[in-house]
Amino acid sequence: MNGRTRIAFCGAAATMLTALCLWPLVTPNGWLVQAAFLVLVVTCLGLGLRRIPVPRPVVPAVQLVVVLLLLTVFYAGGSAVGGVLPGPGAVRALDSLVSDGINEMTQYSAPAPARPGLSLILVSGVVLIGLLVDLVAVTYQRVALAGLPLLALYSVGTGMHPKNTVWFWFLLAAFGYLALLMAEGRDRLSRWGRVFHGTPATLAGSGGGNPLTGTGYRIAALAVVAGLLLPLGLPTLDSGLLGRIGGGPGIGGGGAIITAVNPLASLASSLSRQTNTDLLNYTTSSTDPSDQYLRIVDLDKFDGTSWSPSSHTVQSVASPLPATDGLSANVPAQAVQTRITTIPGYVQQWLPMPYPAISVSVAGDWRYEPEGRTLVGAKGQTAGGLKYTVNSLTVNPTIDQLRKAGKPPAAIADTYLSLPKNFPAAIVTAAEGVTKDAATPYDKAVALQNWFTSTGGFSYNTEVKADTSSNAMLDFLRDKQGFCVHFASTMAAMARALGIPARVSVGFTPGTRQSDGSWEVGTKDAHAWPELYFSGVGWLRFEPTPGRGAAPDYTVPGSTTTPVNKPQPSDAPGAAATPAPKASAGCISEVQQRTGGCSNGASGANGGSGQSAGGLNPLELALVAAGALILLLLLTPMLWRLRARSRRLRRTPPRRGGPGGGGRGGAERFELSEQQVLAAWTELIDSAWDVGIPPDEAETPRRIAARIVELGELRDEPKAAAGRLALATEQVLYAPRAEVHPALRQDVRTVRDGLRASVGRSVRIRAVLLPPSSARLRRRISGGFAAAFERSFGRLRRRGGSEE
Repeated sequence: MNGRTRIAFCGAAATMLTALCLWPLVTPNGWLVQAAFLVLVVTCLGLGLRRIPVPRPVVPAVQLVVVLLLLTVFYAGGSAVGGVLPGPGAVRALDSLVSDGINEMTQYSAPAPARPGLSLILVSGVVLIGLLVDLVAVTYQRVALAGLPLLALYSVGTGMHPKNTVWFWFLLAAFGYLALLMAEGRDRLSRWGRVFHGTPATLAGSGGGNPLTGTGYRIAALAVVAGLLLPLGLPTLDSGLLGRIGGGPGIGGGGAIITAVNPLASLASSLSRQTNTDLLNYTTSSTDPSDQYLRIVDLDKFDGTSWSPSSHTVQSVASPLPATDGLSANVPAQAVQTRITTIPGYVQQWLPMPYPAISVSVAGDWRYEPEGRTLVGAKGQTAGGLKYTVNSLTVNPTIDQLRKAGKPPAAIADTYLSLPKNFPAAIVTAAEGVTKDAATPYDKAVALQNWFTSTGGFSYNTEVKADTSSNAMLDFLRDKQGFCVHFASTMAAMARALGIPARVSVGFTPGTRQSDGSWEVGTKDAHAWPELYFSGVGWLRFEPTPGRGAAPDYTVPGSTTTPVNKPQPSDAPGAAATPAPKASAGCISEVQQRTGGCSNGASGANGGSGQSAGGLNPLELALVAAGALILLLLLTPMLWRLRARSRRLRRTPPRRGGPGGGGRGGAERFELSEQQVLAAWTELIDSAWDVGIPPDEAETPRRIAARIVELGELRDEPKAAAGRLALATEQVLYAPRAEVHPALRQDVRTVRDGLRASVGRSVRIRAVLLPPSSARLRRRISGGFAAAFERSFGRLRRRGGSEE
């Protein structure tokens, strides 16, 4: 194994050792086997291409094309052309898988289930890193720089680890990178010979080994130790949905503080998915299941950039849970029992529950967060694969109770009325204008809800970017388009501007009713809504998103306000409670479109695009054309070689006799022309070149033939045929008159067969598919471009001279 081959395989090994840091993130780990296979293919393909004198940029291009073909076979073979070529169907299938994988990355915490989309993203990422390592370390011979893509892979993998065992993965990645560097150092030394010399005594004094090797080991050991110890003195960021601040190494008992990342991005991804994934199923004793919202987490902090949850103290789960803050005994409330079953793949660390929960019966290690009355998993506990029971209250205050609600407590006002100092005055002005005729905080809240759902001209559109900053709110109020994230965050901010404590809650709408009476909840039921606080009642849900979910009864005060549309969840067993991304022009409202009341003839199966179901859009046509062009480029060397051989050995009528037209004694002799002899000789040289014997233009024909015979191990007839070809070529080049028998063409075939018989199958296959002699075509094309440029430049120069 030569030095470059050793570096290539060490690069592949370093890539896979670093990729092992992704092991705990997805289970099962079969995707790692696919990634290892593709990395090996990329490495071997690079080695083969570099043995052929092709331009260096061609190597990664061909590797990338082969990776694309293999990914198509693995993940979209049923939609590919011939099961291999990525046609339009395969492109759509791969695009759908990538979209699903991105959504699953935001939906699941580690370890996530190895669904096809997520596996495709992981395999593609690892193979891309392997290709970059091969490109930098072997193709462009910058081995040290190969550490950058390896570092990127390591950082992404360990940045999402559910456990703090990153030192082990660092050791594996460091070992792989150091092995790659040592392979490169060994290759350099092999070119220069031994640098350090000494007597046996001096070598024995140094341990009997190479001083350079000992120094390298010491440097490597110090680098690994520094890499392990240095992070201990640096501040860290915890991973997963929950981060820990204080409270020991895990989310423990009383005194521990929990925080959560902003889940709005995950919600937006769930709503934009093309397919719906079922997450949980529940049964309920509620008399009005349409109001059965399942709450996950609340966002109470707004800094002008985004809504996010603030730090909260957690405690052990009591049975029953503490009394609901702010809820008076004289407020009507109905006890409801909900039995929930989640799928194993739903590894959310918050437990979905109706609000407000009064008791929870659930297995596992959970902690209670009193501010939002939520349960959060401790020490890696997730909500996946659980069956649990929640007893909650359905609060139904009277309108009179809400209108007579007093000022909020100071603790509530301090947190839930906070707005950034640079909060846009235009939003405050809009809130005051909408509620100018409302006398109480409750009436203002209802006026805001009605404005968003019916009177303000807003429409539901999931294509709007999920941004909850102050500037995004201004855009939302101007364009009047968005989805639940925009409606909930903007109404909560406007309520705070009006002096009403507010927060944003994230969870699920009731879902879809099944034939057995249960309710199915999936990713398309993900939702966000505002909760407003009223003294004596507590936190109440409002529904400003038009056509989504259900407006609570206490927000419909009869004839005093405009009724809020209250669409009911579908009762069809297989119907999905999913909103259309955007209402069509022929529908009166989005509710009509969602419930099937839209009779717009333009909204057909093709979405009004004017494109047939089996047609191709311009992007797909461009992809097909690009694929055909790449395939043609890959086949060009083989096709050119076949054409050149056919042209050189073409059967043409030989000339009779010599230049005088007759032979001695009147006998006729058939001879090849000089051009035919030289063409046959060129074919002999290229045939040897294709099996690994490159040409040397400084040698004579006789010396070239001798080298081909020696390196090709030719015997008997092939050896004699090579001699005849060399003799004929020397006569054409040097003799005053050449007499050559036309059997030289058969001599070329004899030598070629002998050369092919002396090499292995892989060399013979390469000689056909990627013949090294096709470098002549590249030189010819380059020369043609250079000549054309010179002609054009010379013409311009002559024109400029004539004008002078």
